[in-house]
Amino acid sequence: MEFDYFYNRDGDRYSFYMLPKILISGDIFKNLSSDSKILYSCLLERTSLSAKNNWLDDEKRVYIIFTIDQVMEVLNKSNKTSVKVLDELEKIGLIERKRQGLGKPNLIYVKDFMTAVNAECKNYTSEVKDLHFRNEESTLQEVKKLQGSNTNYIKTDISNKNKRGETQALGRFQNVYLTKSQIEKLKEEIPYQLENYIERLSAYMKSTGRSYKDHKATILSWFYQDQGNKKGKSLVRKTDYEKGAHL
Repeated sequence: MEFDYFYNRDGDRYSFYMLPKILISGDIFKNLSSDSKILYSCLLERTSLSAKNNWLDDEKRVYIIFTIDQVMEVLNKSNKTSVKVLDELEKIGLIERKRQGLGKPNLIYVKDFMTAVNAECKNYTSEVKDLHFRNEESTLQEVKKLQGSNTNYIKTDISNKNKRGETQALGRFQNVYLTKSQIEKLKEEIPYQLENYIERLSAYMKSTGRSYKDHKATILSWFYQDQGNKKGKSLVRKTDYEKGAHL
């Protein structure tokens, strides 16, 4: 296989996983396999998406849902190897799995890798959480003051709210708009892949400049088409992407 050279192209056309340097150079992680480090970086990215989408438990801790099948797909490894990699991450303490029972997938809590390296980070999460609750009301007051002193800002804010309603801006480029109700309904139909579809839609619209009237309908349309492809239908063609029929 022959690969092309780089010609000062835009790096945004690629998708990357961020692998913390400390996982490569830190002594505490020197016995961790490469597969485990790669998977941790994938789970770390998913945790960031979950945080944006408010996937929090009763203690305000971010959790993700990442099945064995998804691990097998992202690592391109067998079931046996994927299970071993997850066990390795849990053994060293980088993740914690919580069983839901009744055939439901495990919840996965991705732990902060820096807390084992820097003692000052150990209480970081709780301190930030306390700070957030203490300052939440005062922050809202400051925002109100800012809006009161900036007429242009107020007009823009009202316009956007009327246009989008009570929506959340989601995705890497904050350009996927869904209401809380739409998110809940999508979670029922696409429980394990919703974050991925949101990110793919966000990147697709950013890279192509396309826009859609109903982002929920677009995600569902692409999900149903993907399900059809898995059952043996033809693969997505470039022209299909250009028409906006697929992800």
